[in-house]
Amino acid sequence: MVWAVVGVLFALLPLVHWVLRARSTPLRVSVAAVLLLWLALVLALALDLLQLRSEAELYLLYTPLAELAVLVGLWLERQIADPRTERPGGWSRAVGIAFHSQLALVLTATPLLALVFFHEADLPSAKAVPQPPPGYTTVGTGQSCGNGHGATCWRTLYLTGPPDVPTAQAADRLRPRQRCETNGWLIDRRELCTDVSTDGATIVYRVVLGGGL
Repeated sequence: MVWAVVGVLFALLPLVHWVLRARSTPLRVSVAAVLLLWLALVLALALDLLQLRSEAELYLLYTPLAELAVLVGLWLERQIADPRTERPGGWSRAVGIAFHSQLALVLTATPLLALVFFHEADLPSAKAVPQPPPGYTTVGTGQSCGNGHGATCWRTLYLTGPPDVPTAQAADRLRPRQRCETNGWLIDRRELCTDVSTDGATIVYRVVLGGGL
């Protein structure tokens, strides 16, 4: 419970800093709206209202991108408004110190955490496994990880095809045009691959995630 509260305060810090520091310009509402939408996306992921292939990537990028939005907003504000003459005090000063401490921590920790999270193989997200198309029936599922150098983890669907279609032909219809792609969209560069094979009358649809670097 304590760590959950700390996490929420950590996530809210860029937004609070912006609200306390931004002046009454058109940027105030715009940047606040962007920060709120970004926070809502992370909360939806945490509450299982949203699923992504690389959830850890979004968690890791949330704070750096939120801080970047604040820094860019403050820079643009200085371009369109008169320079500030007063120094922040009270809560504004305390939150500003916390914000810049957070920024220093994130700049140091994010590359290290990215190496930890996105170097080793891990089970692919359930989001990476598609729903079978009409006419295909799921008869089983599985998941596992290999060992040793170049280890991979995978999720497997065991399917049967439409009754009037031979198994090999039904498997060909499921084979993706692009076999491999990156698991994330920015820093999770691990390779996510799809393999479709047959085992008698069963189609084996496997999604494989390997380690990075």
